[in-house]
Amino acid sequence: MENRDDKLIALIGLLSASLIGVMFLLAMTWLTDIRRPTPAALEVQTCTMPPASSDAQPSDAVSPP
Repeated sequence: MENRDDKLIALIGLLSASLIGVMFLLAMTWLTDIRRPTPAALEVQTCTMPPASSDAQPSDAVSPP
């Protein structure tokens, strides 16, 4: 009977240690996420065309025949 009790105590200890480990990892992840600065606000997309790049000149465009 004592052998079963030892196995039960060992199982409870293993599950308790696993639970403590998972809680520690979750707490560390949460604290790391809290400490990270918030990203800068994104600019709102406008309906205007983006500025032309210096590589593409209007004279490079091919006009239809």
